Amino acid sequence: MTAFMVEDRAERWWVGVSMTAELAHWDRVNAHVPPIYGALAQAGETPLGGPIYQYRRLQTAADPMDVVVSVPVAAPVEIAGFETGSLPAGSYLVARPHGGPDALTQTHRAMWEWAQVQDLELAIDERADGIHWQARTEQFLTDPETEPDRSKWAVELAYLLR
Repeated sequence: MTAFMVEDRAERWWVGVSMTAELAHWDRVNAHVPPIYGALAQAGETPLGGPIYQYRRLQTAADPMDVVVSVPVAAPVEIAGFETGSLPAGSYLVARPHGGPDALTQTHRAMWEWAQVQDLELAIDERADGIHWQARTEQFLTDPETEPDRSKWAVELAYLLR
């Protein structure tokens, strides 16, 4: 089982693209990652890690979701065709499972349950169209170009707490 921890974090800047997407067509979301890195390189900016998937609105895995695919940067940077924003400072519930995308569903379920047992209040707003998150992220820590075996990928999941 993956260990969970609460971490205090500073504000984190990113450059990315917002969209509404479906899990069945996740390749459309992933297609934005190389252009973001390319635009950062052309602008002379250094990425501060792997891509971050920010889930803004979720209902079920089968429903469309609002997501931002982004790359962390040191400070705000304006690049044509991309958004700049930040993940808020605060306390986050964090897990770092191995197994890449295959480990995510089980880890998210366990994190949600663990937060309830620990009386941690997630920074969410439950509405008719789904759960709206102030910050729920998945950051890929392993580069698939250097490690093709998905079972060895490390991912960081983080939920902002109130």
